[in-house]
Amino acid sequence: MINHRYVIDRFIGKGSYGLTYETTDFQTGQRVIVKQLRRRKRKQPGGVQSFQREAHFLKTLNHPSIPAFVDAFTEEKHFFLAMEYIHAKNFEDLIFKEGHTYGEREAFFILSRILTIVRYLHKNRIVHRDLRIPNILWNGNQAYIIDFGLARSLDDPDADKHEHLQEESRLFREVSVKSDFFALGHFVLFLLYSQFEPNSKKEKSWEEELILSEPVRNMIRRMLQIDSPYTSVNELTKDVKQFLSRTGSISSVKTL
Repeated sequence: MINHRYVIDRFIGKGSYGLTYETTDFQTGQRVIVKQLRRRKRKQPGGVQSFQREAHFLKTLNHPSIPAFVDAFTEEKHFFLAMEYIHAKNFEDLIFKEGHTYGEREAFFILSRILTIVRYLHKNRIVHRDLRIPNILWNGNQAYIIDFGLARSLDDPDADKHEHLQEESRLFREVSVKSDFFALGHFVLFLLYSQFEPNSKKEKSWEEELILSEPVRNMIRRMLQIDSPYTSVNELTKDVKQFLSRTGSISSVKTL
């Protein structure tokens, strides 16, 4: 039991900053996710600040697709953050464990759902900066975004510049709305590769390996900042909606 309240049911996994547990809240009987700051990170000022920043964002944000803040506390010098449990799966599990595949329409339908959450974040001057496969959940119809450990405010005067990072890492971590679009470009490619069957051992680019329609290729190139990058979520959403309207509505998307 953690903090005389949270009974650990299972260990979910670990990231660069935290260890994550699925627990039962002894006071309410509800399932709750508890995140613990890793020992080596709590010795670094940036690690503690990141944990505190995540707690602040979860307290501030109020959206059905973002886990609600439950609690933040320390126990025996360990930092913990408790948040709402979301009953959904990430796409790594959906693809590799359950065998789901995603074509263009399905991938961009899912992206359209994610963009409604991203619009809310950007409207509140927050960029997530870590929209990777493990941090996007799906219940068959609704998307969720979790793990705000790397999120930053666009108004933060102390935001890292990241000039020391290699270009791709810098594009992921830039404190700009474009970093979220860059990550989502990789996310869409991950979904589209679920249908890919290699016929050569030669390493090729995604544009050489995937058979894509022109609108999809153009949107991905702009998300990845190969071509003129998207500068707002509304701009990207407009292109996604136009593509979905041209290809027909999706009456059903693979559910869990």
